[in-house]
Amino acid sequence: MLVTPESNRKNQSLAVTFAFVTLFAFAALGFLHPLFFAGLLLGPVAYWWFRRRNVRRLHLMEQPFPTVWEGILRSRVAYFNALDEQQQDRFRQMVKIFIDETRITGIRTDVDETTRVLVAASAIIPVFNFDDWEYSGLGEVLIYPSSFNDDYRTDGDVPRNTLGMVGVGHLSGVMILSKPALLSGFDREADKDNVGIHEFAHLVDGADGAIDGIPPGIPADVARTWIEWVGKELADPPGRQSHVKPYAYTNEAEYFAVLVEYFFEAPDALKRKNPELYHMLVKMFRQDTAKFLPGITGRRPRRISRNSRCPCGSGKKFKKCCLRNASQGVPL
Repeated sequence: MLVTPESNRKNQSLAVTFAFVTLFAFAALGFLHPLFFAGLLLGPVAYWWFRRRNVRRLHLMEQPFPTVWEGILRSRVAYFNALDEQQQDRFRQMVKIFIDETRITGIRTDVDETTRVLVAASAIIPVFNFDDWEYSGLGEVLIYPSSFNDDYRTDGDVPRNTLGMVGVGHLSGVMILSKPALLSGFDREADKDNVGIHEFAHLVDGADGAIDGIPPGIPADVARTWIEWVGKELADPPGRQSHVKPYAYTNEAEYFAVLVEYFFEAPDALKRKNPELYHMLVKMFRQDTAKFLPGITGRRPRRISRNSRCPCGSGKKFKKCCLRNASQGVPL
């Protein structure tokens, strides 16, 4: 997602190569028929085509991070507050790029800056330590005013139990999230629930073309152990006494997504109750969440005293700095 000096050089080299090949091909064809020489104009077009996204991202990364977004991250995203300064800079850049490239649309509800930032945070948290990750199949996130049913409706007498989903069929490339559920996922303390992270876990899982509970790119030994583990769990669900939510036992994909929520929302509890399962997720996501999130997930940043110094380092009181920006939802 981020453009590094190395990835930028590779992209530039690729763009130059394709532009040169285009020029050479049409120049050679031009000797067969002069009209082909007009194709030489496609050389610069080919260069621009391969460079356009990188150039846009580089420009975006140079822009200052909006103050209102900073306030939202500091007051509502525990994960962000647990990162060191360098990691927070990386997180901010990923937020800017995600929001710039992903359309977030309200369906019978408004989409304020808090909603946009929390959608971006949900997307970034699971893949934060992945190199060059892209949600390539995601085109739009729809925000619903409440839970919805299987027909994506929020009205009528039909039970509405769905809080989020990754679209299929005519909604392929679209994610749907209930706005109240999205917000509550970042308000509750270590409760294992975060619908945003849950749905983006499905996208991580489906990056190889199949949402089957086995994300791509994990070590072969971890994949084997995970498949065996999940198979045993689903074959003999533990029932109400399990520390894992019952919905996990629906199928392999939901087991994975529910455990990802657990891993990022209550890592201490997961590690304590099932160390083997926890360490499999550490290897999958390249993050030891129980190591850097303790004390943060159990004590949300929103409990910072209004009269305390703002954690952003401005020297102002929290109520006159980031808390004010977040609560007002100042538009860009």
